Amino acid sequence: MPIVGFDFATLPRGAPPVYGYEAKWIWDTREHPLAIFRCPPTGVADSLCRETERVALDAYRALGCRDWCRIDVRVDRFGVPNVVELNPLPGIIPDPTMNSCFPKAARVAGYTYDGLIQEVVRTAWRRITGRDGGAQDAASVHAPTAISA
Repeated sequence: MPIVGFDFATLPRGAPPVYGYEAKWIWDTREHPLAIFRCPPTGVADSLCRETERVALDAYRALGCRDWCRIDVRVDRFGVPNVVELNPLPGIIPDPTMNSCFPKAARVAGYTYDGLIQEVVRTAWRRITGRDGGAQDAASVHAPTAISA
């Protein structure tokens, strides 16, 4: 998935440059969405994007992650990307007007919301069975029978 950057200038004046509780649940509303995400990030050198992707993939592998997750990375004052946290079950709010990093990145990568969910299931299916099954094969694995939003 592509990198999702943050534009902290969209936060209220005086707010710390953090995408925390207030930004997620108080300032960002359906009526007044907070335009904080930039996907892909603007004004970031390609070399820094590549290094950030490498750091994220290294963390994913080192921690033994499977199938999917969201990795939060911050770039320090020296321009070095550092992993802040890894979220094995990232938010996946389906509404495109809502701020949910993983679905926004998926849309930029060309996935619909349903396509994103199907790709996650296919990835798990390949890992579990060793086969490249289609959606019908994946549906037979023991998983929820419905996804509601």
